[in-house]
Amino acid sequence: MNRRCLSLVVLAFVSAMACAVARTQVSKTAAPCAALPAAKGKPQQRFDSTPLMAVAGELEAQGEANFHLSYEAPADECLVGSFQVGEVTVHARYNKWQQTPSSLLYRFMVERPGATSEVLVLYSGTASLISGRGHVFHVSEEKDGVISWYAMFRDEPMYSGLRTLVEQIVTGSAKPLLAVRWPKGAKEGEIVAFDSKRLK
Repeated sequence: MNRRCLSLVVLAFVSAMACAVARTQVSKTAAPCAALPAAKGKPQQRFDSTPLMAVAGELEAQGEANFHLSYEAPADECLVGSFQVGEVTVHARYNKWQQTPSSLLYRFMVERPGATSEVLVLYSGTASLISGRGHVFHVSEEKDGVISWYAMFRDEPMYSGLRTLVEQIVTGSAKPLLAVRWPKGAKEGEIVAFDSKRLK
């Protein structure tokens, strides 16, 4: 496969419109969480490229105008808390896991001086089905037109570990497993980063 091309024939049967939420409709406020999931030990990271490329292919199938990760509207999103990373403020939210084609588990709203972004932790039922090797939770950030994935997990990841990863993303010490963009006017998306040392 040409690493500059995102096309994945394996996702031809998937409708990307099945699970979408308008990013502009995200509420700026959320009630505090009554409780978080109990810790179940260290979740296992996964580095198989097939499920991650499936997510990227599903993203490309949405087209240039909708080149954003989509997921079903959260049923009960609540505020875990807020924390600082230097001059950056991060608001962490949680939504109970739902086994759907794509659902939100955590949302980290990152407020940098003069710019904002979101680090999303999503469950992909599609990628889980394609991988055939357990669940697929993926962690991504969309920033400056580039969508970067920083981790995948086989089990539901814990907040403490995710917070550490988000801090690393904010400071720039975390490097993406995969990053994609859709250049304006191009016929398809392209891969701008692929960590061949970690992804198999």
